[in-house]
Amino acid sequence: MNDTQTQPQAEPATRKAPRSSMRQQAADLGARIAALPTRQRWAIVAVVALLGFVAVDDLLWEPARKWAGEADRIAQALQRGARRGASVTTELKRAVGTFGAVEPPADAARGREQLAESINEVAKRHKVSGYSYEARVGSRLKDPDAQALGPAIDRLQAEVRFETTAEELPSLVADLESHPGIEMVSALRITRNEQSRKIAVQATIEAWTLSAGGRQR
Repeated sequence: MNDTQTQPQAEPATRKAPRSSMRQQAADLGARIAALPTRQRWAIVAVVALLGFVAVDDLLWEPARKWAGEADRIAQALQRGARRGASVTTELKRAVGTFGAVEPPADAARGREQLAESINEVAKRHKVSGYSYEARVGSRLKDPDAQALGPAIDRLQAEVRFETTAEELPSLVADLESHPGIEMVSALRITRNEQSRKIAVQATIEAWTLSAGGRQR
């Protein structure tokens, strides 16, 4: 008796259902929503409206509010500048036209740093080494024109002692006077050293700073 071997039949491959288009999916979703009770449909509409409001608020209205606030701050700054400009005297305007724009003084801490850096820069340029430096706060400026720079302006004075030659002294003092971080050299005392043929100089160098208790925002 011959045994007949039966070959296993291959199972038919399952075919994936074709994906529906976005339009068809939207139509199906709309049909499902339409089949819902009225209350559920209104709840879905309310949720969609709320999500839309939040999206519009984050993407459009929030940046618009920030821009409006920034515009208000700029307008207020321009108004403050216009009021200050109206109080500036004619002499000060002429001085600005002759000597350039007026830079507002720094605060007390930064003013000390700037004055020390300015003196050190000039000293290095003229190869002055071993100079002594001592800073103090002098009398407050009472010039009416100085009120355009700030509510209260202090004189920051530095007593500097150094030695140089007679040939180098004029250009050194000129560089100190013309440096943007220095207002003036208010005093200069010179003593000649006959042995070293150098000149011992004691100079009072000034810078203007905003008073620590007089700054106004």
